[in-house]
Amino acid sequence: MASRHSRPPYRQPGVAQEMGRATAHLHEHAATVSLPEFDRPVWDAETILLKGHALTDPAAQGQMGPEGTAALRKVAELITPALQEGGQDDRGRIHGDLHRGNMIAMSGGGIGVIDFDDCGTGHFLLDIATVLSSVHRIAQKEPGAYEKFARAFLASYTQVRPMPTNWARLLEPYLLLRDAFILNFVTTAAPVNADVASWGPRRIAGIVANMQAYGEGRPCPGTLAAEQS
Repeated sequence: MASRHSRPPYRQPGVAQEMGRATAHLHEHAATVSLPEFDRPVWDAETILLKGHALTDPAAQGQMGPEGTAALRKVAELITPALQEGGQDDRGRIHGDLHRGNMIAMSGGGIGVIDFDDCGTGHFLLDIATVLSSVHRIAQKEPGAYEKFARAFLASYTQVRPMPTNWARLLEPYLLLRDAFILNFVTTAAPVNADVASWGPRRIAGIVANMQAYGEGRPCPGTLAAEQS
């Protein structure tokens, strides 16, 4: 971990554990430190799915195509009940965009967290799913690499604080909610940002394909084998 601003090398021994502990410490701090005013977004099924850009803006639907829009609507219908589960202890202030690029390897060891632009209120599983989804995208081609990372990450999270209620069953819906969050971002940014436009259509196509597969009964990528039932 030589570079202060480098992404954590997830394959290195101990890094998954450090990322898990950093995520848990972030949530523990958020859950125990009182703020008098916190006017930030609520990241839930209504905000991301039902009222999200991808399902409310015709231009976004044009980018996804009719089949992609239909797939997203079906996913929203299927997972919204699960996303409404959980009690007060399962929700609080979350990072909102805790992908691997927003977790940095510190020069003195450990993991730092940056970019709180999307900080808001939501289920802690959304942050957890965001980390796991971002690692799955780069680790999926190496057999066993993602599951090894995910198991170590989750085990280390629980060393700091308990996992949210029914996390094993709810992880998959939150992985899909993260994908919907990405669809909202890409369909908003691609028309005005050349960089996003260069990779956005491929990302949209990949997410739509995964959502179509989920609608047909296949598991969402990033779901752990023992947690699919």
